[in-house]
Amino acid sequence: MIKEFSRILKELGVIHKTRILLALSGGVDSIVLFHLFQKMNCDFAIAHCNFCLRGHESDDDEKFIYSLSQANGIKVFVEKFNTKEYAQKNNISIQMAARELRYIWFKTLKKEFNYNFLATAHHHDDAIETVLINLIRGTGISGLHGIKKSHDNIIRPLISFHKKDILHYAHLNKLSYREDSSNDDDRYVRNKIRNQIIPLMKQINPNVTTSIGKTMSRIYEVEKLYVQIIREKKEKLLIEKDNEFRVDIPSLLNETSAKQLLYEIVSDFGFSDIDAVFNSLNSSSGKEFFNNDYYMIKDRRELIISRHIKIDSCVIDEDVTFVNVPFKIKFIVSSHDKIQLKDCSKEIMYIDYSKLKFPLLIRPWSEGDRFIPLGMKRFKKLSDYFIDNKFSLIMKKKACVLISNNDIVCILGERLDDRFKLVEDSKKVYIVKL
Repeated sequence: MIKEFSRILKELGVIHKTRILLALSGGVDSIVLFHLFQKMNCDFAIAHCNFCLRGHESDDDEKFIYSLSQANGIKVFVEKFNTKEYAQKNNISIQMAARELRYIWFKTLKKEFNYNFLATAHHHDDAIETVLINLIRGTGISGLHGIKKSHDNIIRPLISFHKKDILHYAHLNKLSYREDSSNDDDRYVRNKIRNQIIPLMKQINPNVTTSIGKTMSRIYEVEKLYVQIIREKKEKLLIEKDNEFRVDIPSLLNETSAKQLLYEIVSDFGFSDIDAVFNSLNSSSGKEFFNNDYYMIKDRRELIISRHIKIDSCVIDEDVTFVNVPFKIKFIVSSHDKIQLKDCSKEIMYIDYSKLKFPLLIRPWSEGDRFIPLGMKRFKKLSDYFIDNKFSLIMKKKACVLISNNDIVCILGERLDDRFKLVEDSKKVYIVKL
């Protein structure tokens, strides 16, 4: 086991000067990993979490860790967590709360004390259990390869070893470790799989864990090909423009496994109800989807994804030169003779200063708004202007107007009102620059 462990460390990029933070519970798995790191003369420290879930047993685990670190001269970090309170506050399970708490803390320690890797004692049997949990709950292909040997500077040097190998090593080396009584509590999904489902599967195939392990390896290789193909498809189908992401619906539906491709695209933005999104592709425009970070809408031939659109009104006093809300805008006052007389562009608008009454107001457009588009003589509803200029539904949601004395001066970034344009006798110019 030591020889194979040494080979794995080299594969993981662990060298003599590598600094490792070892997550140590005190159970047999982590104690064996602790002992192997010592054998390899690794530079490591211990991080122990007391989740305060098993009363005196949790405190005794903590004392055991302190004793182990002192006896071996290894630096130790210990943190106590109110796991039940965290779980209730965040409406998650105890196991999920413990996971979140420990990895947040581990990440903080790793960054603060400049450790290269966090090492955990996950082994082959843990990976099998994870795959079965994912299958039961429903998963994509990434949930079928189990626990990776390394990911995001987290290494799992024991992931190739079976539990029986770890127990055998602990017995041969007469290692002391702590038994976690909660491992026998079948209220937890993982324990139920470990203590009931896997033994039942072994009645059908005594080598079931080995068989599943081989399948996991094959799936991992298949996933590499899958990820490569998906990446190429995304580059073709997902177009980023003006801080929006657009998917051409006809092109998507022309692809083999269009629904799976759609899942891979929209799940990156946190959308999970793939059936509803896919069904919307053949519906009329306007179907909307929301999550904490993104807004998505089916618009004509496109699926458009944008960060949440939240536009606040903003008062512009005469001395204001710059605002960040609703987007970055500069306001400049200049004399007419310092600029060339020309029409406004979408990015820079030149306005006759004398026609403005301060304070100005920036606000989202609303139904019933009217203005006289530059170059025209009659009023036009903004809603009609948007239709004529083929505004997408998201462009309409983002549209803002600059107001002076209840009159629309311009649609920001789009079109000036003809009443506020520069004329030959204009003296001062108010420049709005996006």
